[in-house]
Amino acid sequence: MIMIASFWAVLSPVMPMIYIAMLAIAIDTCFGIWRSVKKGGWKAFQSRRLSHTISKSLLYGGAIMFTFLIEKYIAGDIISEFISVELIMTKVFAFFCVMVEIKSINESYESVTGKNVLAALRKFITRTKSNLDEFK
Repeated sequence: MIMIASFWAVLSPVMPMIYIAMLAIAIDTCFGIWRSVKKGGWKAFQSRRLSHTISKSLLYGGAIMFTFLIEKYIAGDIISEFISVELIMTKVFAFFCVMVEIKSINESYESVTGKNVLAALRKFITRTKSNLDEFK
């Protein structure tokens, strides 16, 4: 029991990043189910594809924990010489995992609605930047 409590105490700084990645996976799963039902009805919905969610959750969670442990106990001192952000390597990896899920969510949304949210966001940011440049 003490070993388990010690293990969770060591991993407590990384748990919010794991929760965020799991939330992104859950949202992607909901969008994937929505796409499957909209495109092919309930008959197109396959539990086998849904089981990939479990393996992806375990993979992302384990990889984020592994990255954290490497950074905390092996590479952290070297990284801190160049970058002063705490757990930067773990945060970047978790961000990458979330971005993969956001891209997948966007693909599902675009498949059903025909609208690419990321492209529209990119266009909005570019337009806003050019407006700000003109304002200066």
